[in-house]
Amino acid sequence: MSVSATATIWVACPQCATPLPCRDPANSRYFGCFRCRTFFRANPVAPASGAQRLDSFKQPLEPGPSLPLGAVAELGGYHCRLTGYQVRGEKQDRLAEWREYQLRPAAPLAGDDPADFPLQLAEYQGHWLLIRRAGQFPDARGPRSTQDGSWEDTTGCNYNLWHRYQPLVRDAVGEFDWNILTDEDLKLEEYISPPYQLVSEQLRDAKPTWYLAEYLETERVAQAFGMPTRQLPVRHGVGAAQPNPTQGWPLLVRLAGLVATLLTAAQLVIFALKPEIDATQEFTVFEADRAGYQQMIPSNSFQISGPSALAVTLEIPDLTNHWVEVTASLVNEQTGRGYEFTRSIEYYEGTEGGERWTEGSRTTEAVLSAVPSGRYHFNFYPTVDKGTVAVALNLRIRENTPLWSNFFLVLGGLSLLPVGVWWRRRNFEQDRWSNSDFNPYATKE
Repeated sequence: MSVSATATIWVACPQCATPLPCRDPANSRYFGCFRCRTFFRANPVAPASGAQRLDSFKQPLEPGPSLPLGAVAELGGYHCRLTGYQVRGEKQDRLAEWREYQLRPAAPLAGDDPADFPLQLAEYQGHWLLIRRAGQFPDARGPRSTQDGSWEDTTGCNYNLWHRYQPLVRDAVGEFDWNILTDEDLKLEEYISPPYQLVSEQLRDAKPTWYLAEYLETERVAQAFGMPTRQLPVRHGVGAAQPNPTQGWPLLVRLAGLVATLLTAAQLVIFALKPEIDATQEFTVFEADRAGYQQMIPSNSFQISGPSALAVTLEIPDLTNHWVEVTASLVNEQTGRGYEFTRSIEYYEGTEGGERWTEGSRTTEAVLSAVPSGRYHFNFYPTVDKGTVAVALNLRIRENTPLWSNFFLVLGGLSLLPVGVWWRRRNFEQDRWSNSDFNPYATKE
């Protein structure tokens, strides 16, 4: 970590006489003593004028600054030095607490400060904001009003009211170019449009001063100060201006819709190019009153132009109050390769309480996918229930049947993707707004 080699002026604390380094004597006029926690005013370039004690803080607040005073960094397009550290809270909420760091130019500037100086770094629960002056109320589309708590600026950012409060300074060390204690008289309003946050500071009926904050990832802060990320506070929860990780979800929805459209078109084209071909055969396959395994029944041969999906339908139209189990083996007559499946067919009917009832079905289906071209026939191996009378087994084959089950499975998977992203996005926003008094997701009673 580097520190500028410019001369340092020392300022004595009026309470305990501890010498404090002043690295920006041209601008710094307010100081916080790291030893006795006295906050005082002094002029480093005119020490004879003496130091004036303004206030004192009870004790150092743990864990103290994560970034060392005097460190330099490249932030906001400037070569900056960290000169002051303070812990802030809210007058209305004694539990709220965050840390702010003042950044000044690391080397003297020619002329006055830039319009957006001084820069501030704010950290709350591991979330970092780089804050600079905004100069004026941002250009907005439509009326320049914050009465409804939201507006859209000319860059397309939609800002929403996040918080209103009065600040409270709880601890401060280092040097500052303004009296931070006077900030306790300010009324602040914060508006968010991640990764940005607009802050309005207003003293009584005076014209408000505007600041623009930008969310910084922890890695970016660590890199700027040349320190390991592990030395910075661990991030908890969702930051007010933290970007939602699903910002690109509208594009994802459109992409999923495009893929679904292309899949549908491909399915219909394939189906149109190879129409279904029916091959229907009928066999009398069972002997009356003979239970158990029956002899193999072969079908007639048929030609397949593959690779193709075959929809096989087996029907026993005369089956009543019995069951039949059929093992079917599709055999390639040139290669001997087989494709096998087993299906049970059972059908029962009767009358109970004057009402007719049925159970089961006389028909069953199976799909064989990616069957190569060739000449084939089926071998059927039936097993029958005792008492089954002589019945006919009807075979129907539909070549190149569209595998709609797979299609709808893929389509369902595609639809789950944007739904899952939307759900994650909503949960992220709910967690963000749970820390706000203006939570749009709160249940209204």
